[in-house]
Amino acid sequence: MSEIKTISVTGMQCSGCESIIEEALTTLEGVESFKASYANANVEVCFDVNKVGLTQIYKAIEECGYKVELSVAVKKRSWLKIGLSLIALAGIIAIMVFSRKLWHQFSLPEIDSQLSDGMIFIVGLITGLHCIGMCGGFVINYTAKDTERGQSSYLSHFLYGIGKTLSYAMFGAFFGFVGSIVSITPFIKGVSAICAGLFLIVFGLNMLNIFAPLKRFRFKQPKAMAHFAIEKRRQSKSPFFIGFFSGFLLGCGPLQAMYVLAAGNADPLQGAKILALFGLGTLPALLSFGLLAQILSEKMTRRFFHASGIILIFIGSMMLNKGLIRTESGYDFKSVEQKVILKLDALNLENSID
Repeated sequence: MSEIKTISVTGMQCSGCESIIEEALTTLEGVESFKASYANANVEVCFDVNKVGLTQIYKAIEECGYKVELSVAVKKRSWLKIGLSLIALAGIIAIMVFSRKLWHQFSLPEIDSQLSDGMIFIVGLITGLHCIGMCGGFVINYTAKDTERGQSSYLSHFLYGIGKTLSYAMFGAFFGFVGSIVSITPFIKGVSAICAGLFLIVFGLNMLNIFAPLKRFRFKQPKAMAHFAIEKRRQSKSPFFIGFFSGFLLGCGPLQAMYVLAAGNADPLQGAKILALFGLGTLPALLSFGLLAQILSEKMTRRFFHASGIILIFIGSMMLNKGLIRTESGYDFKSVEQKVILKLDALNLENSID
């Protein structure tokens, strides 16, 4: 006898998470069909109750790093959600308006289509929290095998990091090459920064879970490619190839933002550098999440995750504003100040002549 069940799931951060959950469900005998939805935060499963139970389905989902919500949560009032969305929008606008003034006053590093190396690495660090859900299970598997053999996991972590960084750099070089064969103008580079900024803002807002419809704003990776990468990771025995095929999962918002920047730079080497730095940034959180889980409580982890979302919104807003300035659509405090100085100089000159 078949039964259809809609299961609420928390922890999904992008369409790549859908593929991971669906791939896990394919291994269960008796599961006839399924559809995971990042936007709706649930999984619809049709299964034969005589062959598989809900407990097994829940376990398969949670082993991927996600959490099954058995109790129905009370939804926030709509007016509260609208209010939080308006506050977030006002904050983004405020950041865009004052970011140039702050950069000029405190000499902060410029953020444009060629992000500073440190800023790219920071975006990777924040995104590493998301990578825990996507790749944490595989890291646990090869670490457990090392423990069974009585050997350290340092070499395995190193090989995994090399494989993942190499994969990211390879795709970065590809997008940089694609950009190089297209006529890239300063205007187009500005557009690439705008798109990258939007990706980061949307991902940050989704981390805060403020406005659910934003979860539908995304580029979905072809399922065939995602399933290919996940299957290759499962079949691979070497941590190097587990990391390498992890780079084929392209559904993450910040990762897509980096690919846009790589294309906007129109240089394969620069594109490879951007994605390599981003990939290296994701490793600390991913490789140390077991220790972090022991130190931080679930409530503290959630707060840290929300704080990371705010940082991504801040970085994305500054990047968006810089892109608007490059396309001559943004508000550039520096240029305004220069115009004021020129006018004052002209007035002083007229006064001296008189």
